[in-house]
Amino acid sequence: MAIMPMKQTVTRIRKSGSDWDGTEAEERTQLKCAITEGAKLVRSMSGTSGVQGVTSSEDVSTAQIYFDKLADVQITDEFEYTNELGITRKYSPLTIDIKRLNGKPILTVVSV
Repeated sequence: MAIMPMKQTVTRIRKSGSDWDGTEAEERTQLKCAITEGAKLVRSMSGTSGVQGVTSSEDVSTAQIYFDKLADVQITDEFEYTNELGITRKYSPLTIDIKRLNGKPILTVVSV
């Protein structure tokens, strides 16, 4: 039994082979998960170039994908998720954390 409800589905895209000689193959696997999405506006102030008050901002999309126990995910995988609004997003992992309880894996958290 999962520690949290896994009601969403994400598609793991794993590529194998070589891109340069055209033998690259793509394997798509549906995995049950729980996902939290978010977006934030990141602002930075420039003061080092001699011009004071110049700001830059960019929108940053973040998500955490939670899998039950020890999931077969790699840092080279891509994840495709369609949310409740019908918007499909493709994510690449930044970090993969395995949460353990008494040495046993209970949750895999992929930050994208």
